[in-house]
Parts: sequence; C-alpha cells; structure tokens
Amino acid sequence: MVKITDIKKLISVIIICFFTAIVYANKIEMYSSVNKTSVALNETLQLTISIKGDSKSLPYFSAPTLKDFNTYGSSQSKSMSIVNGQVTNTVSYVYTLSPKKEGEYEIPSFKLDYDGQTYETDPIKITVSPAQTVSSVSVQNTQIPQQKQSSQVYNFDTSKAVFVEGKVDKKTAYINEKIIYTFSFYTSINLLSNPSYQGPSFIGFFTGNTTQNNYRTQINGRDYVVTEVSTELYPQQEGNIKIDKSTLVVSIEDFSKNYDDFFASFFRRSKNVELVTDEINVKVLKVPQNIGMVGNFKLSATVDKKDKKENEPFDLKITISGDGNIKTIQEPEIMLSDNLKKYETSEKIIKQGEKEIGKEFTTLIMPLSAGDGEIKILSQKYFDAKTKQIKNLPSKNIKVVVLEDLSVKNTSVTANNTSETNKEIHDYDSDTNNHTQPNIDISLFIKVYNFIKRPILWIILGSLLILYILIRLIVKYIDYINQDQQKLKNKKAYKKSKKYFQKAKKTKNATEFYECMYKGLLEYFASVLGQSADGLTAYKIRKELEQKSVNVDLIKQIEEIIDDCSIVLYSQNTTVDEVNLKEFYNKTFDILKQLDI
Repeated sequence: MVKITDIKKLISVIIICFFTAIVYANKIEMYSSVNKTSVALNETLQLTISIKGDSKSLPYFSAPTLKDFNTYGSSQSKSMSIVNGQVTNTVSYVYTLSPKKEGEYEIPSFKLDYDGQTYETDPIKITVSPAQTVSSVSVQNTQIPQQKQSSQVYNFDTSKAVFVEGKVDKKTAYINEKIIYTFSFYTSINLLSNPSYQGPSFIGFFTGNTTQNNYRTQINGRDYVVTEVSTELYPQQEGNIKIDKSTLVVSIEDFSKNYDDFFASFFRRSKNVELVTDEINVKVLKVPQNIGMVGNFKLSATVDKKDKKENEPFDLKITISGDGNIKTIQEPEIMLSDNLKKYETSEKIIKQGEKEIGKEFTTLIMPLSAGDGEIKILSQKYFDAKTKQIKNLPSKNIKVVVLEDLSVKNTSVTANNTSETNKEIHDYDSDTNNHTQPNIDISLFIKVYNFIKRPILWIILGSLLILYILIRLIVKYIDYINQDQQKLKNKKAYKKSKKYFQKAKKTKNATEFYECMYKGLLEYFASVLGQSADGLTAYKIRKELEQKSVNVDLIKQIEEIIDDCSIVLYSQNTTVDEVNLKEFYNKTFDILKQLDI
C-alpha cells in the first residue's frame, strides 16, 4: 500500500521536476572549437564559439579579447534542427585569428551569463611554429639570343648575368598598414634547372596575398628576364621589425676559362650560384587611440525594399570598401527603432579579381509591429595612414515603413463574403432603405490573433501540459509501487515485442529473422526503459543500463546481440543456417532472463 510519507516525497519530487522543466526550457549549451591547433606565425586560424538551445532568442556573445592573438573580422551564422519534435537553435560566432609570436599558447575559456546561470567553454591549446616561407619560384626561362651568349663565354661576370633584389614599398608604416615586399630575380642567361627560392620568415608581420609577375627589361644595354614575387605584409607590433634575407639557388652554365674550348662546345658544364638579398628594417608606428581599422574606407548601406510587412524579415546590406587592410574592417554598430529587431549577421570579403577591396555585412532585420521604422548605422572611426589622420565613416539613417499584416483581416472578410451573407445584407438594406454596406467589426479576431502570437501563452500551455503529464505519472507510479515491479515491467515489455519475437521464431529467412529480432529488442528495451523505440540505439540502451547499475558483462552481451542484428541487416549476401538462428534466439532470451532493472 502507498504510504503518506511516500506521497509527500513524490509531491516534493514533482514540484522540483516542474520547476526544473521550466528552467530547462531556457537552458543553453556553449562550446568553442578551432579549425586547427597548430599554426605558423604568418598564418591564420578560425575560432568558432557556438551557443545552442531551444530558445528562439539565444543570448548575444560579444567578441573576445585575446592577448596572444590578433583578431581579424568575424562572421555569424544560425541554424535550426528538429529532432523528435524538439526544436534546437544554434548560433555560431566565427573569428579569424593570427598569432603574435611563436610558442605554446592557450585560447582561454569564455564565460556567458544567461538567465541566472553562467556558461563556460573549455580552453584550447595552440602551437605556433615559425613563419612559413615560399618554397619555390616559377621562372620564365626565356632563351637568350645565341649571339649574345657567345660574347659572354669569356670574361663572364656572374654578378651581372644573374642577381636578386628585395625591397618594400615603404620603410615606415603603422600597425596593420599594408606593406608590399617584392623579391625580384634578374637573369640574362639560360638556366639549366628551376631555381630554389627561400623567402623571409616575416616575423612580426601578418602575411596577405602573394602574387607573381614576369616581364622583360634592359639594364646597361643587357636584356633581362625578371621574375617578381610580391607579398602583402601587415605589421603587428610597434618598433623596428627586420625582414630577413631571401635566398635563391640557381643552376647556370659554367663559362670558366679552365675548360678546353673544343670539349666545351660538346658538353654543357653547370654550376650552382647562391643569390642573397639584403635584410630590410621597417619602422612600425603605433596607431593613435589604438584604432583597429587602418586604410581609407567608405560606407554604403541598402535594404532590399523600404516597405515591409509585420513579421516579414528583410536584409540590411552594409558595404565598407576602400584601400587598406581589409581584414581589419569591423561591422558597424546598428541601432533600431522599437518596432524592428536585429538577428544574425554574416560577412564576406569583396574581391576585384584577386584583390580584396572591402567587406559586405548582411544583417537579418525582423519588423515587429506596423509603423515607421528607422535603422541607424553609427559612425565608425578608422585611421588613414596616408594622411596620418583619424577619420570617421559617417553615420547613416535608413527609413522603412512597416505595413500592418492584413492576412487575418482579409481572411475574416473573405469568410463573410459568401452568397448567404450577401443575401442577408441585401435584405437588411431593403428593410431599412439604407443602401450603405454595414461595417464589419473584426477587432476581436485581431485581438485573439495577437494574443495567440504571444510567447507567454505558449509558456503557460507548456507548463500546464507538463503538469498534466506529471499527474498522469503520479497515477501510474501509485499503481506501479503496489505491484511486483520487475514482473509487471517485463510482462509489459514482452507484450509489446512478442509479435516480433514470434515472427522471428517461425521464419527461416536470415534477413527477416534478424530484422524481427532487432525490432523486438528495441520495443522490449523501449518499454523497459520507458522510452520510444524511434531513435533508440545500442549505444543509448547501454547508457541507460549503465545508469541503472546493470552488470557490465550483461550490458556488453546485450549490445553485441543488437550489433549482430544490425550487421546482418546492413550486410549483403547473408548466409546463416537454421541452427545458428535457433541458437541466437535461445541465447537472446537467456540474457533477457538475467536482466533485473
């Protein structure tokens, strides 16, 4: 019999579960990840911080500040999944990072306070290796005219025939200001093999695009084929930064006098020449007020349509373009009127050929109510390195008109415009000699519709549903604890799965046998564990049995049986004799008899 103390304990558990269910409705998950844990000094990596939950309005996460990494831009994406009727939303913030120096570093854990709880990600260790360099240069090995070669056989000056040069377009720059480093290789003779190029490490710089150019020129009357490799550099620290030497090893024909002229005409002798550029010192200045955006930029903003309806989302596109370090461009801050709400923002780099010329930010805006709306894009500071001045991207205001959603009103009017209604209105007009159409008051329908849209209504309904389920569980629990629990549970479980086991026992087809055994086992454990058979797997069954302290060896045998069924079902050319089927059937029920949960 049920005791009063048991009922009191049960009521306490129900109250705790009730409030836990309400709190859980707002529970979220937060985690971080990177696309790689090892990165070179002049490379970048992506840090992704994801927030997952069943709430439609997930909390906003502000950009992190990392002392060991530079942050270049961010993007945001949102996804939704539905599993067994449960909706889960995920918003991901992606940040592009570049390390400041070599060594072992840690991306720290990030905290987020939401709905009275604190969520925290795990730290991530990052290994930063020396900067990678360009491994080879493709040289246009254009044949030099034969008559010029013959005149160079003797008194040959290698320093004039092949040489290299390294230079930058500026030796004084600000942090994040673009510098172009150009390595040039000049050759006036034929090469016997492709040269081997080792570029600088560019320590202290973040590297951008690398381009290559080939052309011809003439110096002091001598024709040269020139190969240029240009690399974009963005200094990351204040002070004097050194660009190391570039080295190129090239194999050329040896025209030394030591070789006999007769044999030299039949054999081409080669020698390797190592060419080295000079080191270059660059003076890096600190940007005033530590402004992150460096360059010369302009801003434009548009919406796809200015007239919008309630609950009809539209895109706001903000484009910041210009000349400078495009990666430093940040999304401008946006302020909205009360009848507009901002959702996720995505960003992309705008390119003109291979050149990056700007960033485009696309923000989803949701109109909440009818009326005039306003989008205000706030002014944003940037540093113009050419004029050495702090400038502002001007603020912009965009007006939108949010129209009332007349779908409910139109539906009501349409429903009343039947032939019967028209006849009644006509009769009414005839009796009163008034030919004016009566006004139809649909304000009640609009109020009901607006009330139904309120989230609080669904929260109340959800709470009542949870309470109803808990009451039903109480009734079942009282019935449960007054009977032989294990016997009743196994009896119900076997009743649901009986039809599958009986069908398996009768069939001689191996595929049909294992399919029935598999379905029967899922139904059996679904009933025993109080779950739905849909989506139940061997892994989930194992986890549930472990929580119920079932013997480990027994759990392993159960998992093997279910896995054996799965393997046969999804394998081809299954050949299993009748004796093995019978042994498998008996083995299964011997194991189930030992189960005591």
